[in-house]
Amino acid sequence: MPDGEAISAASLPRHPEHEVEQAYVSTAYEMLDKGLAAVEVTYNTYEEGNRATSFALKRALDLLRNSRGSGQLVFGRVDRPHEEPLYIGRRRVHDETKNLLVAGWHSPAAQVFYEASPAQPSGLALKRVFVEQDRVLSQVVDEITASTAVDVLAGRSDGPTPLSDALLIELDRSRDGVMREVVATIQAEQFRAIRAPRQGVLVVQGGPGTGKTVVGLHRAAWQAFNDADLRRTGILVVAPSTAFLSYMSGVLPSLDASDVLQVDLGSLYAGEALATGWERPETARIKGSAAMSEVLHRALTARRGWAEGDLEFALGGARASLTGDEVRELVTDAASRRLPHNQARDVLRQSLSAAAFRAYSEAQAAAGRAVIATEPALRRLSTFTNALDRMWPTLTPEEMLRGVYGTQTWLVDAASGVLSADERALLFREPRSSIDDEPWTAADLFCLDELSYLLNGEGRSYGHVVVDEAQDLSPMQARALARRCPSGSFTLLGDLAQATGQWIRDDWQELTVHLHHQPAQIEDLTVGYRVPGPVVELAAGLLPHIAPDLAVPRSVRQGLGAPTVHVAAQSDADLLATVVTLASADVEAGLTTAVVVPDQDHAEVYEALTAKFADRVGDGAAEDFGRALTVVPVSMVKGLEFDAVYVVEPSAIAAGGADGLRRLYVAMTRCTQLLRLICTADLPPGLRHLLPNEVPADQGRVDETDDVDDPRKPTAGPGLAELIDMLDDDDRELVVALVHRLARSTQR
Repeated sequence: MPDGEAISAASLPRHPEHEVEQAYVSTAYEMLDKGLAAVEVTYNTYEEGNRATSFALKRALDLLRNSRGSGQLVFGRVDRPHEEPLYIGRRRVHDETKNLLVAGWHSPAAQVFYEASPAQPSGLALKRVFVEQDRVLSQVVDEITASTAVDVLAGRSDGPTPLSDALLIELDRSRDGVMREVVATIQAEQFRAIRAPRQGVLVVQGGPGTGKTVVGLHRAAWQAFNDADLRRTGILVVAPSTAFLSYMSGVLPSLDASDVLQVDLGSLYAGEALATGWERPETARIKGSAAMSEVLHRALTARRGWAEGDLEFALGGARASLTGDEVRELVTDAASRRLPHNQARDVLRQSLSAAAFRAYSEAQAAAGRAVIATEPALRRLSTFTNALDRMWPTLTPEEMLRGVYGTQTWLVDAASGVLSADERALLFREPRSSIDDEPWTAADLFCLDELSYLLNGEGRSYGHVVVDEAQDLSPMQARALARRCPSGSFTLLGDLAQATGQWIRDDWQELTVHLHHQPAQIEDLTVGYRVPGPVVELAAGLLPHIAPDLAVPRSVRQGLGAPTVHVAAQSDADLLATVVTLASADVEAGLTTAVVVPDQDHAEVYEALTAKFADRVGDGAAEDFGRALTVVPVSMVKGLEFDAVYVVEPSAIAAGGADGLRRLYVAMTRCTQLLRLICTADLPPGLRHLLPNEVPADQGRVDETDDVDDPRKPTAGPGLAELIDMLDDDDRELVVALVHRLARSTQR
C-alpha cells in the first residue's frame, strides 16, 4: 500500500486465521478477568497485619483494573522457526497453570516485535499484528512472513518497506481531545529511542507529528518496568503547561505505569507564590538567564556579615562581650560550611551562643562570681536574637526576591558586573503593600525556586526526568530540573523549529550544558505519523525563515486533502461567518476541530462560536479539549492535536512577536486530517504564494511579488546568479540558506 494512503479495518480482507486468533485473545481477556477477580477477593478478605503486603495487593488490583479497562490487551505475535509463538501485549498474562499467554510489551522478549521489519526480519518466520476494538479483533495483519523475509533477503523486493496496515488504521482514528497510548503500533525508529540507555541526557528531536511525546511517555513506562533503581528513586515527567498535562496525563496509567509522577513545569516550585503577573518579554529573558542565578547568589551573600563593633549581652547583673573580629570570624566559619542559608544560620546560632557563654563564664570567673546563667537562657535574649538576625537573617524565597526587586542598593550591588544598567533597571519593581499581593510572573517562579535551593537546600529528587517541549526551557528552568535529578539522567523531547518564547536556539547543547557536564545524545525522529504530507510541505515553507538547518520529516499520511485558504472580506464579522460555515460542515462530518486564533482574539471568537454551537464548543484557554469544536489561543496550542485545524489570521499570529512565525508553524502542524487558513489580509512570508481564494493550496498561482517565498516555482528568465544580485540583503540571506539546505538534503 502506498505511504500514507488512507485505510480502514473494513477495507482489508479477512485473515484465514482470524477466528483462531480471536479465540486466543478472548482467552487472554478471560484469564485477565479471573486474575482481577482473584485479587479482589484476596484484597477484600485480607486482614491487614502488614502494611507492605496490603499496599502490594492494592497496587496489583489497580494495575489489573487499568489493564482490563483501557486499550488493547494483545497487540500481535512473533514466531521463530521451531519455537512456540510468542504473543505480545499491554501486560503479562498467564493461564490457570501459570503458562505464559501474553508477554508484556516492556519485556526483553518483546523487543523483536517492534524492531523487526520485512527488510530486517531478525530471524522471524512471522510477525502478526492485531487491530482490536472492545475485545474484538477487527483485523489480523501479517507484516512479516517467511516468504516476504526470503524475498527481501534475496533482493526480490524493491522499493520502500510498506507501512504497517495496523499503524495506518490507528493513524486514521479520530482524535477525541486526549492523547492515547500507541504501544501497539510503535515503530522501530521510535522504539530505539524508547529503550536507549538512560545515562546522561538523551534528546529526542523530531518535527511535528513524529511522536516525540509518545516516545517520552512510553520511555518512562519502559524504564519503570525494566530499571529496578528507578523504581526506588522515581521518574518525573514534566509537561510544558497544565493544558498539555491534562491532555497527556492518561497515557502512563493506561500503560500500568501509575507510579510515575507527572507535573506541569510551572508547578515545580512548591512555595506560596502563584504566577499571576505579566511582564515585558525582555524582563522575562533576564530573569530566565543563567546570569540571574549569580545575581541571586550575590544578593544572598550580601545579607550575611557583621559590620558593627563589639557585641555585648546583659545577663542579669553580669555582662558578656565578643569583639567585632570574633563575631566576623564566626560568620566566616558558618559561610565556609557550604550549607543552605537557613541551615547555616543554625550553625552560626550554636557557635555564637557558645562563644558568648564562654565569654560570660570567663568574665564571671575573673570577677570571682558564680556562673548562674545558662547557654539556652542566653540564646533567648532579644539582644542575641536581634544580633543574629542582623548578621544572618531568616528568609523565605518570596521575602528575599521581593526585597531584591524593590531595594535599589541591594539590586545594584548584586547585579554589578553581571547585568548591564538597562537590564538591572528592568528587574526593579516597587513592592506591593503585602507580599500576598506581589504580581509574581512565570519567570519569577524559577528565581524563587533557585532561592529556595540556596536557602533551604535540595528538595525531592528523581532518578530520571522526562521533559516535553524542552526546546523552550530557559537556563533557570533547566537549573531547576537539574536540581531535581542529581544523576543528570534526562530525556528531552522537542523540536528546535517549534521553539517559541525567549529562548530560541540553534543547537541543543546550548540547553543541555545546564543539565549535565557531558554532551547530549541526539536521537532524530525522521518519520511523521500525525500531520498529513501536504500540510508538512506547506508548513515547511516557513522553515527557511525560522530554522533553515532542520530537515522536514517524511509524512506517512495524506489526510483528507490539501490545505485550503479562505479569504474573508475585510471585517471581523465576515471572518467569523467564514469560520462558522466551515466548522459546521467539519463538525457534522465527525472531525474534532480546533480554531486557533491570536491570543487577543480568543474571547471574541469563542463567544461567537458558542452562540452558534452552544455546549459543543470547548474553551482551550480553560483546558477544555473534550468537545467537538475547541477555540485555542495560539500560545496554548503547542503539543495538541485535532482532526481539523483552522488557523485564523496567520499574518496576525506571525506579527505577534519575534517568535510569531514559529507560533504559526506550530499552529499549522496540529492537524491529523485537514488544515484551513482563514484570513482577511496578506499571508506572511513563506505562505504568500497561496491563492487569495478558496482552492487547494497546492494549486495556487504565485504572485509576481512573492517569487522568493516560493521554492517550488520553476526557474525562468534570468539565471540564478542574476536573480540573487537583484535581491536585497535579507532576501539574499534567505535564498543562500535555502540553497545550503537543499544541498544537504541532496547529499543525504
